[in-house]
Amino acid sequence: MAPHILPASLTELLEVPGIALTIADGDQTGCPLVFVNKGFEQLTGHTREEVLGRSSHLLQTGDADPEANHRLQRAIDERTALTLTLKSRRKNGSRFDSELVLTPLYNQAGHCYLISVQRDIDKQHRPHARWRAQNRLLDQLSAQVPGVLFQYRQSPSGQGSFSYISTRLADYCGIDTGTLQQDADTLFSRIASEDRRHLSDALESSAASLRLWQSAFRYHHPTRGLRWLECAAMPTRLANGGTLWHGYLTDVTARKLAMKRMALAETVFDSTHDGILVTDADKRIIDVNPAFTQLTGYSAEEALGHTPHLLSSSKHDAQFYTNLFTTVHQQGYWTGDIWSVCKDGRQLIENVTISAIHDVHGTITHYIAVFRDITQKHLKQARLERRAIYDPLTSLFNRDHFGGALENLLSGLSFTGIGIAVLFIDLDDFKPINDTYGHAAGDEALVIIAQRLKQQTRSTDLVARLGGDEFVIALAGMRSAEKAEKVAFKILDDLISPINLRNGNSITLSASVGVAYTEDSQYAANALIAAADSAMYEAKSQGKNRVSMSQRHPSDGDTLYTRLQNALEQEELALFYQPILSLADERIVSFEALVRWHHPEQGLLAPHHFIDIVNHSSLERAYSSWLVHQAAHTAQRFQACHMAVTVSINVTRDQVESGQLAEDMEQARKRHALVSPFLNVEVVETAQFHDIDLAYNQLQYARRLGAQIALDDFGSGVSSLTYASQLPIDIVKIDQAVIRHLVERPQQRRFVSSIIDMAHAMQRIVLAEGVETPEQLDILRHMGCDMAQGFLIGHPMPSDELEARYLTGTPQLSYPLALQAQ
Repeated sequence: MAPHILPASLTELLEVPGIALTIADGDQTGCPLVFVNKGFEQLTGHTREEVLGRSSHLLQTGDADPEANHRLQRAIDERTALTLTLKSRRKNGSRFDSELVLTPLYNQAGHCYLISVQRDIDKQHRPHARWRAQNRLLDQLSAQVPGVLFQYRQSPSGQGSFSYISTRLADYCGIDTGTLQQDADTLFSRIASEDRRHLSDALESSAASLRLWQSAFRYHHPTRGLRWLECAAMPTRLANGGTLWHGYLTDVTARKLAMKRMALAETVFDSTHDGILVTDADKRIIDVNPAFTQLTGYSAEEALGHTPHLLSSSKHDAQFYTNLFTTVHQQGYWTGDIWSVCKDGRQLIENVTISAIHDVHGTITHYIAVFRDITQKHLKQARLERRAIYDPLTSLFNRDHFGGALENLLSGLSFTGIGIAVLFIDLDDFKPINDTYGHAAGDEALVIIAQRLKQQTRSTDLVARLGGDEFVIALAGMRSAEKAEKVAFKILDDLISPINLRNGNSITLSASVGVAYTEDSQYAANALIAAADSAMYEAKSQGKNRVSMSQRHPSDGDTLYTRLQNALEQEELALFYQPILSLADERIVSFEALVRWHHPEQGLLAPHHFIDIVNHSSLERAYSSWLVHQAAHTAQRFQACHMAVTVSINVTRDQVESGQLAEDMEQARKRHALVSPFLNVEVVETAQFHDIDLAYNQLQYARRLGAQIALDDFGSGVSSLTYASQLPIDIVKIDQAVIRHLVERPQQRRFVSSIIDMAHAMQRIVLAEGVETPEQLDILRHMGCDMAQGFLIGHPMPSDELEARYLTGTPQLSYPLALQAQ
C-alpha cells in the first residue's frame, strides 16, 4: 500500500527526538502504518522504508507478556484508546521496556487513524525535558489539526468534565479552555435546546456500547451566532466504571450551508416553471427538469443522451448555432429567442439563456439552458407590429392603416370636390402557384405584384395588401368614375404580364378588379371598400381577369354597413344548426352553426347577402365575438345534458391570424365553464394564410382551448392534402359539389375514395357534406367515411327548434345525440 503523504509542516513537527511516533490507517485491513518518525527508527532499529505499509501489529514486538499483547491487539482491532507497558524487542534482538499510548483520531470526513506514541522506560529516572517535549508535541499537533481535540470524562454518576481540550476551542466555541475543564455544562448549555436531548441520548448510547459517539448539533457562538458543530469520539471504559472519550470537534457550518444551498437549488430546479436542460461538454443532455417535460412533451428518459437538436424546428441554420456558441464561449452566455418543435409537433417560441460551466482550469464541462415559452407573447407582438402600418411581406400598407388613411382622404373631399376611387384587386387562381412552385415562390410573386402596383400609382395614392392575394388601391384626385376605370385597366394590363421567378420559372397571373367611386365626403371608408369588393366578385363571376365598376349608389354601402351594425346590436343575427352524423354509431356528434339575418323588411337572409361586408369591415371583431359566444352557449347546453356534441363555426383567415378567434374562445370557455372539445373551427380550403407559421400556432392554440380544426370545402378548389398537412387539421370536410354526382359517376366515387384513403393515412377524420340521398350515404359508409352532413340527415334549424327537438322531452329521433362517456 502506498503511504499517505503528510504535509511537510506536519512532518517536521512529528520529528521529536526520543519519542517514537507512528500513524496507522484505521480504516484499512490490518491497520497498515502510513507514517513513522525518526524516534521510532532510533527506538526499534527499523527504518521507515521497512515498516511503512505493514500492519500496525508490528508494535507487538515482545513475547514475554501475552496479556499486554492481547490488550494491544484488541485496542487496534476495536479502534479504542489504550495506555500500557510493553516488553519489546528491537530489530537486532535486544529487549527494552516501553510505554505505549494508542489513540484513535477521526478526521472531518470520519476517517479513522491510530496514533501511537512509544518511549523507552528502561531508565528509572526519566528527564523532565522528555515529558515537556511530549506535551509540546501534543500541543503542536492539536494546533495543526483543523478542529478541536479533546478528552471528555464522565463519572458513573453522569458528571462530566473535559480532562483535555486543545487551544483551538476558544476560536470554535468562544469559551476559555480553563472554564470548560472546570465545568463542561458551560459548553452544553450553548447547544440548541432542540439538539441537546439528541446529543445526550447519543452520548449515553456510546457509553453503554463503547461504540463511536458521533453527533452534529447547532451551537450558539457568543459572537458568530448560530453555528453547526460536529463531534466524533471513541469511548474507553475507566476502572471506576466511568467512561473516557477521545474525540474531535469541528465546525461544519459551511458544509451545512452548502448542503442547504444544494437542496434549495434542487428544489428550484424541480419547481421552477422555466424549462432547464443540462448537457455535458459534447452537448449531450444529462439532466432536465419537470418543466422541460411539461413544455416540450419529452420525458427525461426520452431526452437524456440526445443533443438539444431533438427540439430543432429547422428555422435556424447552422450558422445561427455557430454564432450562438461563439458568443457563449466569448461571453460565458447567450440570450435570445429560438423556435423549437415539441414532441407533438407543436411549434414553441422560447426565450433562452445558454450558459457555459467551467472547471477550475477554465475548461468547459457543461452547458445549461434555461428557457420559457413566449409563443403567445411573440405572436401578440407580431400581431401588433403587423397591424401597425405595413404588411410584413410586401411592405405595402396593411388593412388597418389603409382604412384610416382612406378616411382622411374622404374627409378632404369637402375641400377639393374631386373624387376618390377604390380598386379592389384579387389575383385569380393564385393557390396553384403555391401548390406547384411552393410558398416561397408564391410570396416572391406577391412581392413582384406589390412592386408593380406601386410603380403604376402616384405618391399621393394609397396601396395596401389586405392579406393573401388581395390588394386595394385608393386613387386620390379622380375627376370621374371613367377615369378611375381607365387606371384600373392599365394596372390590370401590367399585372398580367409574365413574372420571372428566381427559381427560373416564369408564371402569368390574372386578376379581377372591382372599382368604386365617390365624390361624397360623407361616404364611409368601410362602405367604399365593401362596394369595390362586391364589384370585384362581380368581375370574377363574369369570367375573371376583368374590371367591374360598382353600380351601388354611394349611400347604399353606407346604409348596409350601418344596418348590419344595428343588426348586431339589436340581435337580428341568429345561428341555425345543421346536424352532423357519425357513421360509426349512427349518432349526431356535432351541429354546424350557420348565420342568418332576420331582416325587418327583407325577411330571413342567407350569409351571401351580407357576410362580405362584415368580414371586410370593422364589424368583423364584434361579429367574431358574437359567433363564438353564441356557439359556445349552445355547446354548453349539450354538455349540461351530458351529450358529447360539439358546435362547428366557419371562421375567416383574419379571425385566425389576428388572434381574435383564440381570444374569443378563451373568454367563451371561461364564461360558459366548458370542457374540451366544444367547438369545431372550419377554415375554408381556399383561404391562403399569408403567414403559415402564425396560422399554425393560432390554430394549435385553439385546439388546446377545446377546438377541433376542420378544412372546409375540400375539393372545391385545387385540393391539396399537402396544404392540409401544414396546418393542425383534425377533419377534412369534402365539399358538397364533389358529393353531388357520387352515385351516377364511377370516376367521382374513385376520387372521393382516394380523398378518404389519403386523409385516413394522415390520421384525419373525413366529413362529407351535401348528403341528400340514402344511396349517397350508403356509398360513403362503404368507403369508410367517418361523418356525414346534409338534408338527408337534417335541415338547418333555429336554436329554439334545436332545443325542442333534441334537448327537451323524449322525441322520437332518427339519429339520437352522442352521449358523454361515463
